[in-house]
Amino acid sequence: MKKRLDKFATHFLIAGSLFVLSSLLPSAAQAHPSISIIVDSRGNIFYSDLTHVWRIAPDGTKKIAVSNVHTHELWLSRDDVLYGEDVTNIGEAYRHRVWALYPDGRLRDEVPWREGHPVQYADYSFARDAQGRSYVLRRDEKQIDVRTHEGIERTISLAAYPGYAHWLTVDGSGVVNVAVGAQMISVEAGSTEAKVVADELVERSEEFDYVHDRHAIMGLWYGGQGEVYVAVFAGQVVKRVAPSGEVSVVVRNEDAWSVTGGAFDKAGALLLLEYSTSNEVRVRRIRKNGAEEIL
Repeated sequence: MKKRLDKFATHFLIAGSLFVLSSLLPSAAQAHPSISIIVDSRGNIFYSDLTHVWRIAPDGTKKIAVSNVHTHELWLSRDDVLYGEDVTNIGEAYRHRVWALYPDGRLRDEVPWREGHPVQYADYSFARDAQGRSYVLRRDEKQIDVRTHEGIERTISLAAYPGYAHWLTVDGSGVVNVAVGAQMISVEAGSTEAKVVADELVERSEEFDYVHDRHAIMGLWYGGQGEVYVAVFAGQVVKRVAPSGEVSVVVRNEDAWSVTGGAFDKAGALLLLEYSTSNEVRVRRIRKNGAEEIL
């Protein structure tokens, strides 16, 4: 039987620590995949399998970078400091911390363990613009809080759009794209006015039809021309939403694998974070010439 899997700028000073993280709802805290794949300036690739954070070196060598951390998202500062979460629970008793891995190998807690689930704090986010603002997706409230060092600068309401608020991404200028239900919602930099730019993003494959609606869409990431790439986990497909709103299929998964996140390396190759129906994790690279390999 199938198991149910049910970028940025300056550091952010909050509660006396420098960090970024994303919030997850306790109601959505059932097992679900990680969404981040990160490439640093030296060409190292980082990703999480929810037990460890792994590093793939430019020569293809793979080893554990941070062990024994339950990490769904990662963030890389301009000086190649890698940040991640660690969220644990016994029943409904949650606690969490934020760690940082420095280029020289030092690992430290930027936010020590604190009781409760991250959603109870809603004071940090992995989604950041070049000015250092963070964009906190508050799913229960159906809104995005845009935060500076001083607190909430503005709030973007998503209440008009039906469905679950999946994930968001922000470009350097502050343009927000967030997947809600089957739609892509966009907000211009500095604005609070949201608009639909694409619809009917969700599809379902036979192999991944069991995926809960809240996990139908996972990671979002930008390309080089303002386009947004969407990991449709329930459909085993990556879709591209052009600035015009045109939607196209980039790649489809086969067999027991589906994509949960992605990124581009310096050579323009597409890196995909993929999970299987048996909770295995891998990274697939698709070069610009179409050649594919599992890293």
